Amino acid sequence: MGRKDSELYDKNRLRERGNIRSTGYNYFILFKNMMSEEQVIKGINCLFRIGKWFALQVFLYFLMPYLWNYEYAVGTITLILLYTSLYVTYWNFISKELRFRRILFPYLIYLAIAIILWGVTDHWIASIGTCILLPFYGLSCLVGIQLIRKYSKRIRKKSRFGRVISRSAIAIILILLKSLSVLWMCQDHKSLDREKQDLFERKNYLLDKLVTSPQNVLNEMPSMIGVQFQGEWALYSCSMLSAALVNLSYLYPETKKENVLYIDSLINIVMSPEIRYYDTMRWNEDPLESLEGDNSHVSYLSHLAWMICGYKEIGGDKKYDKLLSDLCETMNRRILQSESLNLPTYPSESIYVPDMLVAIVALNQYADTHKGKYRSTVKKWIARAQKEWLDKETGILASFIDRNGNLYENAPVKGSYSALNCYYLTFIDEAFAKKQYEQLKTLFWKEGVISGLKEYWNYTCYVGIDIDAGPILFELGPSGTAFFAGSAAYFGDSNVRNEILATAEIAGHTIKIGNKRHYFLANIALVGESIMLAMRTNMK
Repeated sequence: MGRKDSELYDKNRLRERGNIRSTGYNYFILFKNMMSEEQVIKGINCLFRIGKWFALQVFLYFLMPYLWNYEYAVGTITLILLYTSLYVTYWNFISKELRFRRILFPYLIYLAIAIILWGVTDHWIASIGTCILLPFYGLSCLVGIQLIRKYSKRIRKKSRFGRVISRSAIAIILILLKSLSVLWMCQDHKSLDREKQDLFERKNYLLDKLVTSPQNVLNEMPSMIGVQFQGEWALYSCSMLSAALVNLSYLYPETKKENVLYIDSLINIVMSPEIRYYDTMRWNEDPLESLEGDNSHVSYLSHLAWMICGYKEIGGDKKYDKLLSDLCETMNRRILQSESLNLPTYPSESIYVPDMLVAIVALNQYADTHKGKYRSTVKKWIARAQKEWLDKETGILASFIDRNGNLYENAPVKGSYSALNCYYLTFIDEAFAKKQYEQLKTLFWKEGVISGLKEYWNYTCYVGIDIDAGPILFELGPSGTAFFAGSAAYFGDSNVRNEILATAEIAGHTIKIGNKRHYFLANIALVGESIMLAMRTNMK
């Protein structure tokens, strides 16, 4: 080979080597990009699985409070997310050969983090036992789901209706878990001694939500219902909690002193401009600054007066005596000025009988401690109610009447209004209340797997919505059912009371965090939680 041929050969070899290097670099970049894409896909898949398994475990956890003493704390939920994230990530990124050899590795990391959190966090609710055992709950969920999947596939292959059968089986399992949950939560309703912790923890929850600033109380009410109903619900929440605290003071006398202080705080909240704004807005004048006038304001004034009566009843001091005297004098004067002995809740609207009854309750309780003052007004109102305002078909006190005190033709008798009327009557006229209770039970009470009070006695409404009655399902109204518990408790009808509490558990689902518990639905309608506590403690 000549010199020129040798140089040409060397150049060709260098060119080929360069091409090889260039191709190798390109393959390296391509492989790197492919690995990055694979990692991204794995990461997305990992996040999806974490979300799926976390949601499933939290859902089942809510259905099984008997396993963990219903510790639904933020700490517990955080721990579920922690070990789920660790194990899903481990399973996605560790090779199949090493998965089972190092299966305890994520658990040890989880345990170290959980114990540190438990030790250094002030409000970490989960116990050390929960920290240690919680991943085994996750393992049980995993095994259970895998078994369900396995047998579901077999059923689908063997049976034409396999998909329907497998889904029905899952539904039955969920219903069974929920049923066990309801039985667990209702086991203490057999006596007040066993109920004590449940009542106190619900009280703690409501105090935390309502014994705060007036604006915070309003913020707890759903904004979607509008300013007027936000104000009404805030007033009712405070009023019913006050009534519950009075009841608890009689059931558990050792709580009386602290309950007086709580009611004092609730009275001040109700007296605030923020809470009474809903009434000011409708009447174009402040209810407390217009006591000398003739406009009704009966809803706001009556609840405030009733709360002060409760405050005095369990040992409150004389700080509100002058205000209570003025409130009762004003309501009495305005009632007697009306030919029908009734006052409208708002301008140009009908008479809402439950709102009027709060005023009669307040006047009656004032009469108990002031030598019968205003008792004559109470008796006049009750006499006219029994003579003129009973529905002709049912014998039940009307839900609403016109401004002249006349019954409307074909006006519905509503379960929610009637049950609330009956509850208020227990404070005024026991015999009248007893007749109303028995008639309500005959016409409106519906017993079954889910028992409760029907919203309408004379026609079927399986699904409906009402701002006062709430969502009507299978004929039952939540408000009427809750209010009916107040009369059932007063007249010692423990079967009805306990069935209502079971229905409340089915629909509401109790959540316990530390020394507080409440129905899950209280996150939407706090007023319902206050009402239920007042009603179930309304013992004679």
